[in-house]
Amino acid sequence: MTTPSFEASPATDTATKVTALRTADDSGLVATPLPEPRLSWSLTGDRPGVLQHAYEVQVAADRSFTGTVSSGEVESGAVTDHPWPAGPLGSREVRHWRVRVRTDVGWTQWSQPARVEAALLDAGDWTARPVHVPSDRGRTSPGPVPLLRREFDLPAEPVSARLYVTSLGVHRTGVNGRPVSGELLEPGWTSYPNRLLYATYDVTGLLSPGRNALSAAVGDGWYRGHLTWHKNRDVYGDTSALLAQLEVTLADGGTVTVVTDDRWRGGYGGLLAADLYDGCARDLRQEPHGWRLPGFDDRDWERAAVLPLPAGLTQRAHPPVRVVQVIRPELSTLPDGTIAVDAGENVTGVLRLRADGPAGGTVTVRHAEVLDDDGRLLTGILRGARATDEYTLSGGTVELEPEFTFHGFRHAEIDASPGVTVEHVEVAVMAGDLRRIGEFHCSDDRVNALYANVVRSQRGNFLAVPTDCPQRDERLGWTGDIMAFAPTACATFDSRSFLDSWLTDLGIEQRPDGAVPLVIPDVDLGELPPMDLPFAGTTAGWGDAATVVPTALFDAYGHRSLLGRHYATMRAWVDFTVGRLDDDGTWSGNAQLGDWLDPAAPPEDPARATTDSAYVATAFVAHSARLLADAARELGRTDDAERYAELHRRTAEAAWRKWGGHARTTQTGCALALEFGIAPAAERAAVGESLAALVLANDGRIATGFLGTPFVLPALSGSGHTAEAYRLLLNTECPGWLYQVECGATTMWERWDAMRPDGTIDTEKAGTMLSFNHYAYGAVAAWLYGSVAGLRATSPGYRTIEIAPRPGSALTSAGATIATPYGTVSVAWSVRGDTLTVDAELPPGTTGRFLPPEGLHSAQPVTGLGSGRHRLVLRG
Repeated sequence: MTTPSFEASPATDTATKVTALRTADDSGLVATPLPEPRLSWSLTGDRPGVLQHAYEVQVAADRSFTGTVSSGEVESGAVTDHPWPAGPLGSREVRHWRVRVRTDVGWTQWSQPARVEAALLDAGDWTARPVHVPSDRGRTSPGPVPLLRREFDLPAEPVSARLYVTSLGVHRTGVNGRPVSGELLEPGWTSYPNRLLYATYDVTGLLSPGRNALSAAVGDGWYRGHLTWHKNRDVYGDTSALLAQLEVTLADGGTVTVVTDDRWRGGYGGLLAADLYDGCARDLRQEPHGWRLPGFDDRDWERAAVLPLPAGLTQRAHPPVRVVQVIRPELSTLPDGTIAVDAGENVTGVLRLRADGPAGGTVTVRHAEVLDDDGRLLTGILRGARATDEYTLSGGTVELEPEFTFHGFRHAEIDASPGVTVEHVEVAVMAGDLRRIGEFHCSDDRVNALYANVVRSQRGNFLAVPTDCPQRDERLGWTGDIMAFAPTACATFDSRSFLDSWLTDLGIEQRPDGAVPLVIPDVDLGELPPMDLPFAGTTAGWGDAATVVPTALFDAYGHRSLLGRHYATMRAWVDFTVGRLDDDGTWSGNAQLGDWLDPAAPPEDPARATTDSAYVATAFVAHSARLLADAARELGRTDDAERYAELHRRTAEAAWRKWGGHARTTQTGCALALEFGIAPAAERAAVGESLAALVLANDGRIATGFLGTPFVLPALSGSGHTAEAYRLLLNTECPGWLYQVECGATTMWERWDAMRPDGTIDTEKAGTMLSFNHYAYGAVAAWLYGSVAGLRATSPGYRTIEIAPRPGSALTSAGATIATPYGTVSVAWSVRGDTLTVDAELPPGTTGRFLPPEGLHSAQPVTGLGSGRHRLVLRG
């Protein structure tokens, strides 16, 4: 390593600043699990046309940057995913780093320094062991939530304290009666036998000299609570347990370490049950008041039992689940005295109540997404999920909020026993606390409502894992859903670390032959409702999450290291599919879920789509082969790039030979042929014409399921049929996106026809597979960003950008903004008469190109765009 002299290259670009220093750890925690953090930053400044040509990173032990380690001058125009230039961090080690860049003008000043602290990086750093309440072990049904506590003394003022904590189950941990964080359902859901996440908290301000208490309640969560529609229990273990290690540095230089061991005590309280599907039951009369505080008498509690240290301990690197919004709902009283709650939108979360009443009085809260024909909660579609919270009061006024559960609902009913008054109700919306980075708007309020529904569905389902739905007895990480939605997810919220974590579990759960389970984390699904189809294998479109999701992350955020980390999983999946090809080069021999929930499929058999499932499967083999070839090229794996590009060519030709005629007869068939490179170049125009004709023949109604929907609008606009794409988008008849909006939807539906035009629900037709919060069809928002607004990345992380708005139909304006790794990029256009005005802004470090709509011309030819603001005026 070299340490260039600051004086030898003084700052000459003082108008540009290096800001927003960050690593790949988005946890928000005080420490990082990354011994060699990947480094990123952004540039700010008003000077137009800023480009980064090189950078220098310095690392030091203190903020004065004496004795630095430097990267030296590194030629690079990218601001993301740069290597750590110093030696790996050791556990608990603290370092500071700063950056300067050389732009087209010269060197900037040094950035403000950023601090990085390592978590516990080796299993040997843990002296704590998980502890549990012995009498809780082996429980086979929801029961009282175990409470664990330990008191300890600090002989002097604490000056620094770190709590490393996780659980088998989900925990709420406190110090001296105060929670260590506002994070919920920690540590989330991972492939527990292989990877268990922990968190590191700075708890210095919660401690004091003298007697202190460390405490936790540990609920069943995903670890041992109900999972899947079979409501299996104890999937990962038969007891809940806490693992905690508190390390305190004192003002006198001494240290104190408190760990979970057999000196802890365990008991039970008023939380009689807490299940993710069923809800929470609490009897406040049984609360052991003061149990989280020093001085509580726990002599009658059990001595905690110790378990072995779990495998795969690593600190969480993605954002936690939190309450991200609070809503004041509309309340009304039903004839029987029940309080009806309407949140105004479909949400994921819980109700918070204030109630007053006598000891023994009860309050019961039930939840549902929609109402039945009588205006009461439609709970049948929740299947086995009770979605009910129950409270027994101890007398007086009390705040009520369930723990260790969540519900998907818009509506709720509150039943209070005689003498109990409910004084206040609010909705606490829960989600993974991902940063919102994308916005879209246009002149059609219906499309704006559709876009808002997409955002709510992503927010409501990005909770620990990317789930299919948040309400019924499922809530699983279905691979096909996120495969369809990943590009939209990555433009709307900063989904990089969240989906990176999920992909890590996908790689862990991938089978030895390369097959990808239908859900991640992998749990036994048994029979898939409503088909009663034993489906132990994998299926095209679902398993392709292994290639599509890493590609979407790389395209959106530009982290080549992420692509490299998941490359083996991508290749194993593609090699698995190659092994399933017949002699004619097609995948025809396996049961497939196909274009799931195609609107023409029989309600009792959602896999029986109009597009041949074997064609769909073969098309996805070609698609994933091309994505893998692109990834190999990015990573410098030339042989793989050539091999998988050839696989794409061969498979596409085989699919077209066998199904070329069939593909032209369905919307999905045409869309995949165009977007996956299946149709030969000479026939692409004709396939585009066929797709446009199918849309018109169906009066603008969509005819695609989960696998076709993400690609149908891009296929139309990409083949020059923008008018037909708008016809499909703006159709208000069933099936269609705006049909849902016209029916009052506030989130995306699982089925196109989930509700009749009169607002009633056809449960006989749909059965119990009926969710009103499913994000898959929200993949439409990627087209809203990229074609309606016209904002697209043309290189990873938006280093180069295409501004290509495509006005259509009656829209008179549209726009989008995305907070990219380089900064915020925006485009907004409006039409007045024959004049199109486009305003665009590109962040420093980026360049762009403008592609005008066909038939419009600018008075000043536009060849390229630099960073800064631009106004383009075009006329027909």
